[in-house]
Amino acid sequence: MSSKNSRNALKLFFKRYILVAVIILAVAIGVMFTQKKQYVDHIKEHETNLVKNSCKEFSFWLEAGVEDVGIVCSLLERRLNQGGDSAAKLDDVADMFAAFGEQRDICLQLRYISKEGRELVRVNIKNNVAERLYGDFLQNKSDREYVKDALNLEKGVYISSFDLNTEHGEIEVPHIPVIRFLKKVFGPDGAELGVVAINYSGKFLIRMLEAPAAESFGEIFLINSSGQWIIGPDEDYNWRFVFGKQGALLKDQFPAEWEIISSASAGQFFGSNGLYTYKSVYEGAPPALRDSDVSFNEHWKIITYVPSEKLFVPQNKITVFLIIILFLWSGFLFWRRTLFSIEKDSISNALKESEKRFLDITDAAGEFIWETGPDGSFIFVTGRAENILGYSAEELVGKSPFDFVDEESSWEVRKEFLDAAQEGRNFNSLVSKFVNRDGHKLWLEFNGVPVLDEAGNVTGFRGATSDITAQRKALQDLQDREDMLQSISDSVQDALILMDDKGLVHFWNPAAEKIFGFSSAEMMGKDLRACVWLEDNVDDLNVSYEEKEGQSRLFSSYGSFTVNVRRKDGNVFPAEVLLSPLRRDNSWWVVGTIRDVTERKEAEDALRKLATTDPLTGLSNRRFFMERSEEELEKARRYNRSLSLLMLDIDFFKKVNDTYGHDAGDDVLKALSVVGLKVLRNVDVFGRIGGEEFSILLPDTDIDGAVLVAERIRNEIEQAKMQTRSGALTITVSIGVATVNEQICTLEHLLKAADLGLYAAKDAGRNLVKVQLAPDGLI
Repeated sequence: MSSKNSRNALKLFFKRYILVAVIILAVAIGVMFTQKKQYVDHIKEHETNLVKNSCKEFSFWLEAGVEDVGIVCSLLERRLNQGGDSAAKLDDVADMFAAFGEQRDICLQLRYISKEGRELVRVNIKNNVAERLYGDFLQNKSDREYVKDALNLEKGVYISSFDLNTEHGEIEVPHIPVIRFLKKVFGPDGAELGVVAINYSGKFLIRMLEAPAAESFGEIFLINSSGQWIIGPDEDYNWRFVFGKQGALLKDQFPAEWEIISSASAGQFFGSNGLYTYKSVYEGAPPALRDSDVSFNEHWKIITYVPSEKLFVPQNKITVFLIIILFLWSGFLFWRRTLFSIEKDSISNALKESEKRFLDITDAAGEFIWETGPDGSFIFVTGRAENILGYSAEELVGKSPFDFVDEESSWEVRKEFLDAAQEGRNFNSLVSKFVNRDGHKLWLEFNGVPVLDEAGNVTGFRGATSDITAQRKALQDLQDREDMLQSISDSVQDALILMDDKGLVHFWNPAAEKIFGFSSAEMMGKDLRACVWLEDNVDDLNVSYEEKEGQSRLFSSYGSFTVNVRRKDGNVFPAEVLLSPLRRDNSWWVVGTIRDVTERKEAEDALRKLATTDPLTGLSNRRFFMERSEEELEKARRYNRSLSLLMLDIDFFKKVNDTYGHDAGDDVLKALSVVGLKVLRNVDVFGRIGGEEFSILLPDTDIDGAVLVAERIRNEIEQAKMQTRSGALTITVSIGVATVNEQICTLEHLLKAADLGLYAAKDAGRNLVKVQLAPDGLI
């Protein structure tokens, strides 16, 4: 290749390639920026959810401590307020502390401290084994801040700081992280007796944070209200404040970040060295912790820190490498193409005009091919012109296409031809109505390219014409059918939707707009997950966010089923969904109808309640209680869990009916139900299985726990004033207790054993709790 041709080749190459290079560079920058943004957004969302869930678990742990100290305090006050000498009472309190502590893996210590700050009862728990301390081992805690603060409270629970356990003024070794829950103890006359204190092991909290720490893109920290490290950047920072070491505060290492973190309860920001996400454990805690009756010595914040170097997309180097390869490969192809173009031009120069004419006609080949001259009349016609217009090729030569245009379309066709001639451009898919020789109107499609002379002036057009009358009719028929279907869709009361194989909405009728509150414009191309949330259908197997082979499925099956859906305003309501598959564009789409069945579900729920509850007390009726008992017994056997049952009967209830009337008897039954529900947990099943006979199922409760519950119920009922239409009455109950064991392994055995325990309580004088460990004999 000569130097002149080389220069021409380089000029042509750069002229063609510069735009492509700019596009590739712009796309590459956009892709890398988008990748980084998506990656960072993913990390931000991940860390936010991680901190939120960690705070939730932390607060649940604290809530359990608040509930436990409340239970222990109630039991302690009840025993102290009963008869007997002080030593016997303290012995009973110690036994109660031991029984309670051995059931709590996280419990380290239970204490009853006098109002002067002296330990009266102390039980240490180690490896779930209780040990009571006596004499000189009982310490004076009056100088401890948490004791002072708890004694100064008028009511409620006090939660201490999170620190290391100290005994006799020395930090225990090995170190034991601890949080203390304290509540004041009162006598029957309201006099202050002291406080009850429970020490819970902070190791469980720290272990609880290890799981999210492994999931974090960076590190996870825990600080108190003063910004002191509890869990720091490494173990050397942990608990520094307890030992008075330097660098015990977050602001010592991260002063700028501390200013932001200390100013708000939750947030996320980019610091000088990475991404910080933080949230106060108190923020969003359960109502039991945010109640004014719970006092905190300090609050805690959980922080995650992702270093800047971890915010880069891992595959960025691969992306850069691929972009470089794309630059080189596209440049090579364009260079080859440039050389080929120059070589082809030099070889075919002599045949350029004839070859161009042939290629133009070939490219525009249609039903008939034509060429026009400068005046717009045909100078060349071939193909099936006679079949379409009824005129032979010879008859068409010298005539203009405008001679056959329908009057309605004449001006539009002329204008398009003139504009194309003036601008020297192609015209494509020019559709207009023409009239053939027989007077029939046809729809023809014209495609043409301009013919230029050496000076670049337009001398005519070459192109092809097709008869598309049949296609236009088919399109009109299709449009009429779509209009009809749209009219039908607009008139129905059910929501009609159409989704593609990716779960995106392509049709949304007016009824859907009315039901969900989203307009058609808002839902087009959007995922139906905006209206069907997984958290609203946790136990519904019909709803599952499934991603498979690039396709997204919101529902696990076709057919008819009921799910919970959500309106735009956030209201959730039940809906009946009917889904059918539709084969379209080589993929499976989904056609569905959705109907609001709120009224029907409410009616069903009302019927279900009538079928499962006792109409007088509102408790479970006998049939429903038996069904639930069978279910819980099966769970207990399958997962080797404890399960206990109480059989409760009102003492001398016939006397109440005979003396005060059946209305008063009914009032007693309802009042007893209310007292029992206050004592029981949500998971317990409380049912009325006879006239004055009740039964209580206690899942995950062994025989000792069941006896505690039974005694508490018996005592609460004995102390309660039952308000009736005949005045306030007091009653007592007898209770039989049984639990699942090797001998009692069926519901029949469990009921029989509890019944025998009930009869034993009656025979022993009533107002008693008796345990039955075998179905055929009292133990």
